[in-house]
This record gives sequence, C-alpha cells and structure tokens, in this order.
Amino acid sequence: MSEKPRTLSAVERAAGEARLTEAELLARIDNAPFGPKAQALAHRAARCESLGNVGWGLFPVAPVIERGEGSLLYDVDGRRYIDLLSGFSASGLGNCHPAVTEAIREQAGRLAHFFDFPHPERIRLAERLGGLSGIEGETRVLFGTTGSDGVESAVKTARFYTGKPYVLVAKGDYHGASFGTVGLTSRRGMNAAYFPGGTDAHVGFFGFPHEYRASLPDPEFGGFGMEALDELERSLKGTFSPYADGSGNLVAAILVEPFQSSSGYYVPPRGYLKRLRDICDEHGILLAVDEVQTGLGRTGKLWGYEHSGIRPDLLVTSKTLGGGLPLSALVARAEVLEAWRPTAHINTQAGNAVACAAAHVVLDLVTAPGFLDEVDRRGERFKTGLDRIAARHPSLGYIDHTGIYLGLEFVSDPVRKTPDPALVSRIRTVGLQRGLLLDHGGYFGNRIPLIPALNIPYELIDETLAALDETIGEAEEGAS
Repeated sequence: MSEKPRTLSAVERAAGEARLTEAELLARIDNAPFGPKAQALAHRAARCESLGNVGWGLFPVAPVIERGEGSLLYDVDGRRYIDLLSGFSASGLGNCHPAVTEAIREQAGRLAHFFDFPHPERIRLAERLGGLSGIEGETRVLFGTTGSDGVESAVKTARFYTGKPYVLVAKGDYHGASFGTVGLTSRRGMNAAYFPGGTDAHVGFFGFPHEYRASLPDPEFGGFGMEALDELERSLKGTFSPYADGSGNLVAAILVEPFQSSSGYYVPPRGYLKRLRDICDEHGILLAVDEVQTGLGRTGKLWGYEHSGIRPDLLVTSKTLGGGLPLSALVARAEVLEAWRPTAHINTQAGNAVACAAAHVVLDLVTAPGFLDEVDRRGERFKTGLDRIAARHPSLGYIDHTGIYLGLEFVSDPVRKTPDPALVSRIRTVGLQRGLLLDHGGYFGNRIPLIPALNIPYELIDETLAALDETIGEAEEGAS
C-alpha cells in the first residue's frame, strides 16, 4: 500500500511527536530480537491494528505474549520475561492467580453477564468497597469497566452534585485517555496526540510537588516545591471565583492521584494531600482521589491516600480490582451519588458478574492479615538492591519508594540533575533483550517505574535486580 505524506500539526511539532508509518513499524519488527512466530504475528498486528496503540510506543516493538504464570510472561516462541509491568497494575496479584482463575471459571459457568443490573456478586462487592474505602459516613458505589470510565463518573457526579463546572487537577496526573478524561490528563505528550479533537474546557491545573527537584534552582528542571499549592489557593480567589474572598467559587472538585503513576511513579511530600484536603474544606470543594494504580496495596497500604491521614469524598478504583478483567468502581459519600435520578448512569458491561467474582478474591487476598506487611518487605528488598545499584551507577539519580511503588530517575549530571531520556530508552531496549519488561515515563522522559506483582517471589526480585544492574551498565556503555 502507498504511504501518505507525513505532515505534522503545529502542536505535534512543538511537542516533538512524530507519527509512525506502517513502513517504519515493519522495519522495526524486522530488526526486533524476537523468534519467528513473534515476528510473523507482529507483522500481522502492524497491518490490522491502529498504529496509535500504546504497545508501538512503549517498545520499538512490543513482545507478543502468549501466556503468563505469576510474575513471569512467555511469548509465542517460548521466550521468558520477568513481568515488571503487571498490566500497568491490572495484574497486581500476578498473571493467572490460581484463586482468581478458579473464581472466574466458576462464575462463568453460572452467570457471565446481566447488563447493568444488580446481581449477588455485584451487590456484595458494592457493600465491601464502601466499607473499605475509608470515606466517612454512608457510601454508595457506581460500577464501570475501566479507570477512565470511573474517573469520568467521578467528574460528572461532582459537577452534578455541586452545580459547578470546574475540576482542578495536578500537572502530570494521568486520569485516562477517553474523550471525557484526556482533558484532565496532562501527562507528557497526551493532549497533543489528540489535537484538534478537543478536550474538556472546564479544567484547571496546579503544580505537583516532588522532593528531588523541589529545591533545584535551575528553572529548566526545577520548580516542584509545595509552593505550587500557594498558587492554587490564589487561583481559587481569582481565576475560579467571581469574588475576591474566594466565596462562590466555580470548582466542583479537586481530582488527584495520591502519587503520580503513569507520569513515572512520583511520590509527593506527605503533606501534599493534607494541604489539598484543607483547601477543599475551606472552599467547599469535593476531594476525589484516583486510586486506579495506587489502590489495593501497591503502596503498602490499601489506598495510597492513607499515607497522608486524610479522608476523600470520592474514590476511583480499577486495574488490580478486576484481577485482570475490566472493572472499575466509583465510591462516594451517599448524598453525592444519590443526587441522580434512576437511569442517569448506563453502562452495558458495568459490574460484570465474572469480573465481580474475581474482585472478591482480590479483596480477600489484599485484606488478608499480613499481606500489606509482605508488600512492604518486598518493597524494602527492591529498595535495598536499588540503592546498591545507584552506588555503582550515578546515572540513577533518585529512587521513589513506598511499598512496591518504585520510580527510578536517570540523569546525565547528578549535580544539575540533568534528565537523560536517551539512557532510559537504551535501558528499556536492553532490558527487553535480557527478559525484563519495563515501562518508561517522567516529566522529562527519564524515569523507569517498576510495577511488579505485589506477591512477586523474593528470588525473582533478586534476579530482577541483578539483571537491571547489568542492563544499566550495558546501556551506559552504549552512550560512550
């Protein structure tokens, strides 16, 4: 087939984002380090799937995975990989967990689907999530299928309940890529990818604080201090309020990730959410937390917000919740979700019976006595090994760590903290060759999050650390 000329919009040129042609992708596949079956299937995928799929951007060519066992994945040629993505936390308890698999098998033989109506598994799951959410008082639950779906529900619920249009989010947050959420997502490069499709106009942004670059005087790479929240408070008495004292503001909700996940696994100061909670209370704003990646044990607590000692008004959970199946839930104070009339929410697959059955096993496991303590112990094992790696490789400038929530930042100059995205790209490529499935991200494209299963065996942690040490060394040599 003939290739159309590749022309970039002004937004794309400014963002440095280029489209990928089929010919370029096929050339990548031909040079990928895969076996014959994976090569052939990748060629077929390139000719039938959208070139905008995330897999074509995460790696030069994504592996064609056929099966998974716990923290291991195998491609169609039998090649083994340590899974450090966990389906971006959707497989938070590993691939094909036996108890989850059995629950799926049993429920599928009894009832697979019943539209968006109550059924026993769904009702019991709503009761459990309300009790586990930590939201004060009586709660209600609204089910969906994806994290984006849950966030959209949170936004439209907050606006309907308050009668106000604006939602404020932190710069760098990722809240989804659907039409209703991409305007809330300011993660690097996302909005430019959709131009000129249009996004939600009633969204405002404030700065996200992060310790590593908070005190950096360099304006190019710094500016991540808690003073960003001072500017937020000023805007509530100006931009988003018709009155100088901030009364009558037009903000329905502040929506945030407790830690910034898809941007690169950044852990903010512990006072971050507390300050936001105080701001919301002062100005009559709802606080909604997006726990799609941080929730259900990833940070060593059931919810990431618990590290700050606050209580939210709305909470969105997904990914790990479904045990690998699509399921999301919005949990909110009862009066917030009771404001709607019946039939206001319609979602054909919401609260799918099989996904709900899997979710009950997930909740059984993550709330079992000692489970979260084990998450912390595994996280400490990772952190100890990563500290040793950083001592040998100064390019590893910073390590974010809470539970098994791990973000690695790579720099070419440890003093100036100059981002090194080229090194990260080489690490990801070399890691794939060594059997490590790694993500990448960061405000400057220089971070690698580690997202293993919460129950990853200790021996695989040690194997991962050894392989990562060698991978970084080889990637550094490739720069010289």
